Amino acid sequence: MHNVRIAATCLTVLAASPVWAAQQAAPALAQRIINDPRVEALNPYGLNLPPAIRADKKVQFGKAMRIPLTGHQDFWRIGVTTPVLKPVKKDDQIVIAFWARAEKTADGTAGKIGRVQLEATPVIRTIFEQAFEVGPEWKMYQVKGVADRDYAPRQLNAAMHLDSARQVLDIGPVFVLNYGAKRGE
Repeated sequence: MHNVRIAATCLTVLAASPVWAAQQAAPALAQRIINDPRVEALNPYGLNLPPAIRADKKVQFGKAMRIPLTGHQDFWRIGVTTPVLKPVKKDDQIVIAFWARAEKTADGTAGKIGRVQLEATPVIRTIFEQAFEVGPEWKMYQVKGVADRDYAPRQLNAAMHLDSARQVLDIGPVFVLNYGAKRGE
């Protein structure tokens, strides 16, 4: 009985440890990722030449896609996509989280991403979206929404429509996470 109490006490102390809690949360978070978040897996479109992927120790995984932009009224003409590789069910809570920073903006103002969206494919239909202002330092941004119906793998993309201002955008890893349906629904 004494050994059981010692074990229970050790587990209680261990569970209260931030390191242990983070180690337990990591697999759960990794299981929520439903795309390939690596920069090399992004699918750029609308450019004459593929954008450069460069080393950058200040961003997660150490790589970024650099995209020089001129800014255009039709900002969706240049962007990147990442396909959702796992099934999504109606009412699943989806988060698109991405690393970005902007350089060489007009008068040092914030950079702009015209739209980040979850979209159905192959006929593009937006499920949820948001525009972003992007600063000069690396930062993780996110947009949240809810799936409107069930989708098989590769029937959804996270898309970033980028050409909304004269700027140089660096895009780091892009994560699409599925948190499932809200409890009680």
